[in-house]
Amino acid sequence: MIRNEENQPQELKSREEKVLKWLVRDYVTSGNPVGSSRLVAMDYFQVGSATLRHVLSDLEMGGYLFQPHTSAGRIPTEKGYRYFVDRLMRTEVPEPEVKLDYESGLDDIGRDLDRLIKNTAQFLGDMSHALVLMSKPQENTTRIRSLALHELDHETILLIVHMSLEQVKTIAFELESQLSRTVLREAENILNDLFADMEIEDVQNLVKNETTKVACKNPIIDQILKRFGAVLSSSSSSEYRVYGAHQLLHYPEIVAPGNLEILLEAIETDSLQRYLPAPMLSGKPCILIGGELGKNLFNNMSLVSIAYNGANCSGEIHILGPTRMPYERIVGLAEFTAEKLEILINTKYIK
Repeated sequence: MIRNEENQPQELKSREEKVLKWLVRDYVTSGNPVGSSRLVAMDYFQVGSATLRHVLSDLEMGGYLFQPHTSAGRIPTEKGYRYFVDRLMRTEVPEPEVKLDYESGLDDIGRDLDRLIKNTAQFLGDMSHALVLMSKPQENTTRIRSLALHELDHETILLIVHMSLEQVKTIAFELESQLSRTVLREAENILNDLFADMEIEDVQNLVKNETTKVACKNPIIDQILKRFGAVLSSSSSSEYRVYGAHQLLHYPEIVAPGNLEILLEAIETDSLQRYLPAPMLSGKPCILIGGELGKNLFNNMSLVSIAYNGANCSGEIHILGPTRMPYERIVGLAEFTAEKLEILINTKYIK
């Protein structure tokens, strides 16, 4: 589930783990430093305040907690969050009403993949109170569904290649001679007979090896095939749906002077996506905390990432929030959503 560490922190004692676990959970909820009196009030411990103060001091000495100022309670450090995430947290399954809220929002979207991704990103942003970046699923081995030719003028045509999962590639080019509509329709039919329902790699091999020359009696097929390789090999970068920037305004540590402006600029210019890790294709979430993200842009922030996989395709979900995000609940939301997307894509969007 979690990013592997080469140097795992030393295992804490049972009481230290229990104190760290409930301190993290309380701080995530309240945002207030947690002291021994607060822990005693939780009624999870069979020891007094003095013993808990000693445990808190040991955890601080070990680098798991930090005391903002004298006489204040403690807050988790990045090391404390990492220990909690790796060893102590228990993933929360979303409540039935939360699941129903998501599922009911899918009733009227039909087979509109864009709306599915949009609705899912909005659902996750609202439920997690964080920023969500979701990519549309990309096929691992892309197939051509159909091809179309459109006349732009008497010497220019537009080739449109429809692929699975609603991917479309186009290229416009000038012909060496004028064409008739009859020739255009005939060329379109030939292209579909040759390439429809074939994988891109197989199509490229056919074109490269000139295996299609038998069909080149049509005067424009050869001209099309000369440009065909270019449109097939053009990379299709992942499109991300971004939702929830306003959610970050709830966290003072993120809206500190300078921090939010840089982050919002990265969102607006689409440069934020460059810093996202590739989630594990196993379907298990990856969690990066604070400095593990490797950019000052993400100071005081954590990222939960998960891949969702369909038959021969995959997409990504990234949830970006404060280091004090409710990891147990957000990981549960991410896993639930990824599983639902996989079911939907395999049953409604893959032919």
